[in-house]
Amino acid sequence: RPGIVLSALAHLPDGPRLRDLIGHETGTLGVRVTVVDRWPFARQPDEVEVEGLPVRIKRTALRVKVEYEDAARVARHTGLPLREVVSRAEAEARRTALTAANDAAPEAEARPTAPDPGHPTPDHPEGGPTP
Repeated sequence: RPGIVLSALAHLPDGPRLRDLIGHETGTLGVRVTVVDRWPFARQPDEVEVEGLPVRIKRTALRVKVEYEDAARVARHTGLPLREVVSRAEAEARRTALTAANDAAPEAEARPTAPDPGHPTPDHPEGGPTP
């Protein structure tokens, strides 16, 4: 007999309401429920520009996600394909992240090094000072 899998990602307290809705709309004789955990990564909101228009993004330590609504708005306004707007926003986010990281990196300071205790120096022909 044929079967259909319908998936709904929802908060657990909404389960009974969704169960009733699915039963009413599909005529099913039962609904299976699987509870899953979500472990979100810390994220930082930011904004980039595509074709001079703002696009909100979310940064994590692993990647950048473009806000769909902003990308769709820019696509409609510019006539660019949505995929192209998302690609440009992600590229701009990577570029600005690299620029920020380079700006934040401290310059390597030239520090004098102590002579190697076993290495001769003009002041100590038989080896550097002992520690």
